[in-house]
Amino acid sequence: MEAFTPVDINVQNEAHQIHILWADGKDSHIPIQRVRGYCPCAECQGHGTHVVWQENRVSQILDAKLVGQYAIHFQFSDGHHTGLFRFEHLRKLDPKEEIRWGKPEESLIRQG
Repeated sequence: MEAFTPVDINVQNEAHQIHILWADGKDSHIPIQRVRGYCPCAECQGHGTHVVWQENRVSQILDAKLVGQYAIHFQFSDGHHTGLFRFEHLRKLDPKEEIRWGKPEESLIRQG
C-alpha cells in the first residue's frame, strides 16, 4: 500500500523530528518525542494490544537502521533501542494524519 511505503526517511535532530516522504506523495514531520512516546516494544507497552503514550523527554535519535522493507529501528538519546517501528505505525503517528487514521491510542495496535 503506497500510504505506508516510504520513499525517503530523514532524521532531523536539529528540528527534533523525522521527515518521511511517502510513495503516495504525502510527507510527514513527526516529532521525535512523539515517536519515542509511542514506541511499540513490549518493554514500553507491556502485553496489551493498543499502543499507549509513554512520557519522555527525548529529542534526538542516535541511530536509525532499516529492517527489511517494512520497518525501521531507532536508538534514542535516552538509550532506548528495543522498538521496531513498522512504516504503518510511523504514518499513523503523523499529527497531520489524525483526521485520516484517528488518534494513535485508537489506531495503533501492537504487532507481535
